[in-house]
Amino acid sequence: MTIRKPLPRRLEKAIYQEFGSTCPFCDETDVSALQIHHIEAYANVQTHEAENLILTCANCHQKIEAGDISTGLVYRAKIAAEKRVKKPRQKPKNGKGTKITVTGDNLGMIAENISIRGSKTKITQLPPQGTIAADLALRNHAKYLIDRYHEFKKIDVGKGKVNFAIFYQSIEREFGAKWDYISRERFESLVAFLHRRIDQTRFGKAQKSRGIRRYSSFTEHGAK
Repeated sequence: MTIRKPLPRRLEKAIYQEFGSTCPFCDETDVSALQIHHIEAYANVQTHEAENLILTCANCHQKIEAGDISTGLVYRAKIAAEKRVKKPRQKPKNGKGTKITVTGDNLGMIAENISIRGSKTKITQLPPQGTIAADLALRNHAKYLIDRYHEFKKIDVGKGKVNFAIFYQSIEREFGAKWDYISRERFESLVAFLHRRIDQTRFGKAQKSRGIRRYSSFTEHGAK
């Protein structure tokens, strides 16, 4: 039996700050009701990582565990919080130099908060753990199938008449999240959905009736 490591106090504080000590689903601000949830279960990852943690109230935490709050909504809340925290600060008026501000009680050893402002600051947002976007092979195959659908649709209706946004929206309606922010646990369901939509195009039906393959498997595509 694996003993669960306690959540580091500094990491816990960072998650509370990221979400403004507010549950993103019901706006609860009572600190006694708030708790930290692992987006991908701790039993699976065996570690505490900021990218995999979200602040919720106890009530909403139970709803997430029960599936009443979808994984897609959880990831959206995490992404929105990250964007608020990582939003670039305005460039200094003179456009020169870099300003570093250090705050905290333990300045002699490790600073609790460091803010860096400069004209060349660049922030890269990593995809949340446990999503298709976090696994390059899964993402590439899903994108290949989406592009394959659009290829078949162009044959059906003409190159200039395909509305690419509509298909992406249909995926989001089906899975409750942007296509590459869907949980990797639902990857096979996404693949089945994409296969079905390809086969439902007129060109796809014609190819299928002739016994012609419409798409490569995950293994075949990865080997190319």
